[in-house]
Amino acid sequence: MSYERDFTIGLRETQDFHLSLVLRRWWKGAIGFGVVGVLVVWMYLYRLIPDSPPAVVAVVAGIFGVLTAAGVLAALAITTRMKVRDQLGRSGQGPYVQSTRIDGFGVQVRVGKKKAKLPFDRLLRVRETRKAFYLFIAEEQAWLLPKAQMEDVEKESAQLRRIFRAVVESRRLELKKK
Repeated sequence: MSYERDFTIGLRETQDFHLSLVLRRWWKGAIGFGVVGVLVVWMYLYRLIPDSPPAVVAVVAGIFGVLTAAGVLAALAITTRMKVRDQLGRSGQGPYVQSTRIDGFGVQVRVGKKKAKLPFDRLLRVRETRKAFYLFIAEEQAWLLPKAQMEDVEKESAQLRRIFRAVVESRRLELKKK
């Protein structure tokens, strides 16, 4: 069982990766901000309009809480994308081709003249998102396998899932069920 493909890693792929890291860290925080938003609206509506029906206050507070959480997530997404764009611009690094081979010996990646090889037991984690597979080699560093660049996304994704389920410990896998 093996998989081989060249991926072009550019701004969009890098932004998606970093956004997935930030959202994974901050989703509970966004919920917390939403809960605080609910409590603030609940308190102030009863002070401003003491005769407010509880159902109306609950609906308004709930809407405000959802909007607060969504606002926090949107702000995180915008700032993350801007930071990544600025960092890539300053570094002068443009898109690059990442040649990836996954076989029984592990993962081999080549970018230009640089080569890296990692056995499966050294992969920190393998995460699948809607947009890509991320093969983590450190907490905030991974090889990216963007699904948009696959010829047949369903077939290749299923193949990658089969390979990873066969060779990577289940506790280090975060794959879709398909």
